[in-house]
Amino acid sequence: MSTKNLARTVIEGGRAPSNGWWRRFSNAQERSAERGVSGALVRGADADAAVYPRRKPVERAFLDRLGPAERWLAKQVGRPWSKVRSELFARFDARTTAGRHVLYGHLLRDVAGDAVGRSWGRFTVDVRGILKRNPRRY
Repeated sequence: MSTKNLARTVIEGGRAPSNGWWRRFSNAQERSAERGVSGALVRGADADAAVYPRRKPVERAFLDRLGPAERWLAKQVGRPWSKVRSELFARFDARTTAGRHVLYGHLLRDVAGDAVGRSWGRFTVDVRGILKRNPRRY
C-alpha cells in the first residue's frame, strides 16, 4: 500500500518471506526431535533420561521497502547535500526507532563521506557539497 507520506511507505514492509520459511523449518525440527523422544519413551526407555531438546530461537526478519526512498534520493542528485540531508531528517523522524533505522541503517549509508564513515556508497558528496551518483559496480 503506497501513501503520500514517504516515511510510512518505507516502513510498512512487514515480515520477510524467508522469515516464515525459517520458522516453519525450526518447527519441523522441533516436532521431529519431540517425536523421537516420545517414541523412545513409548518403547520403554528410561523416563528420567529422556530430555526434550530446547528450541533454537528464530530471529525476526523484516522486509524494508526502501524503493521509494532510494528513488527519491536518486532524484536529488545535483542538489546540495546539506539541503538533501535536512529534507531526509524532516521526512524521517530520527527520534523513532523506525526512522533511525531507515536513516542511519540504509539511506545515509548509501552516501559515501557522510557521518556514518563509509568510504564507498551509491552516492558521494563532492568537494563543493553536491550529491553525485557513483558509477555502478557489479
